Amino acid sequence: MFGCRAVAIIGTCIASFGFFLSYWWANIWFYYVTIGIVGGLGFALMYLAAIVSVNKQFKLKLSTAMGIAVCGSGVGTFVLSYIMDGIVNIRAWVTYPYGLLIEAGIITFGVVCGLLLIPKEHEIREANVSNTLMQSNGEANLVVENDQVNTKSTSKSFFKQIRDEIDLNLFRDVAFNLFVFSNFLTSLGFNVIYNFADDLASDAKVVKDLRTYIVMSIGLSNILGRLVIGFLDDRKLVNRLLLFILTLLLSGVATIAAPLCGSSVISHIGYASVFGFFSGGYVTLTTIVLGDIIGVEKISDGSGILFFFVGVATAIGTPIVGAMRDAFSHFARPFFWPYVIFGVCTIVSGILLFAIPLLQKNKRSTKKTPTVEDNENTSNQVES
Repeated sequence: MFGCRAVAIIGTCIASFGFFLSYWWANIWFYYVTIGIVGGLGFALMYLAAIVSVNKQFKLKLSTAMGIAVCGSGVGTFVLSYIMDGIVNIRAWVTYPYGLLIEAGIITFGVVCGLLLIPKEHEIREANVSNTLMQSNGEANLVVENDQVNTKSTSKSFFKQIRDEIDLNLFRDVAFNLFVFSNFLTSLGFNVIYNFADDLASDAKVVKDLRTYIVMSIGLSNILGRLVIGFLDDRKLVNRLLLFILTLLLSGVATIAAPLCGSSVISHIGYASVFGFFSGGYVTLTTIVLGDIIGVEKISDGSGILFFFVGVATAIGTPIVGAMRDAFSHFARPFFWPYVIFGVCTIVSGILLFAIPLLQKNKRSTKKTPTVEDNENTSNQVES
């Protein structure tokens, strides 16, 4: 509807504005709105535009290109956390509110990145044709005469137009629905290790000064996993769906193993590295596998729907883990059951995807099977 470039720029402005508003900190609920909702919406638009643009721009070496592209978020998270920590701690006059203003300024550089998302020539031609079409249903009339464009107001609301732009027929595709449900299960516990790695290490009595290496290992292995698995997926002998399932299964196993690591920082770095590597591969392959299921031409609508449910799962999953940890605080390993439950969810999400090839095969056979009406038409043609 708007194009990847416009969506990326709009998302950048929204995210930057959310962080800018957080300067006037009032309470934690204010942060929920400014950074969580406003900033999260902006980042979602930026991420969606970037992912869709890569899918549209590349056919050969798509997975490698996607791996490089999604590395940006991993590198940014890893580097920016250290930069901001250094700025706030070294400069006494830079308080956290000022730090958020600095981050808001850094985010605005996304506008420059958005401007670089140049659409292909055929996309520009299609957009021009779409904008000059005369629509007789009263939704919009565009009259181009003497370089003057007169646009009549539409009877539709903005949100109704957006709803009409989304291909809800995707929900008729059983394989797509299964893929969305699988990603929903994955996202319930996907951020558990990212958010609670330090808390888990603290409960396990890991030396405080060594805990930063656990988080660091997640970030570094995540970046490596996105690149390596993206590269492997472009090999002709590799089955993309099976590789995607493998990333989910091993991520789930690493999640279950996490609360069993004891007080050794080496064991914590071990599970964190395994999870970071394969969860990074999962991120790289998600939209590519989605494109294989629904087709590249529907990747925009499919990604929007998919990331909506992923966002819902992420929003409810992390608080549930925190609540379960508090409920089991009297146990020696309070994180044991939360990690096991959500690790199993991740494993189940991978196992479910083994049904995708069968569903797609049935879909193709259904399309090839002639209907009764087709048989009657064929019979009439033969008789005539």
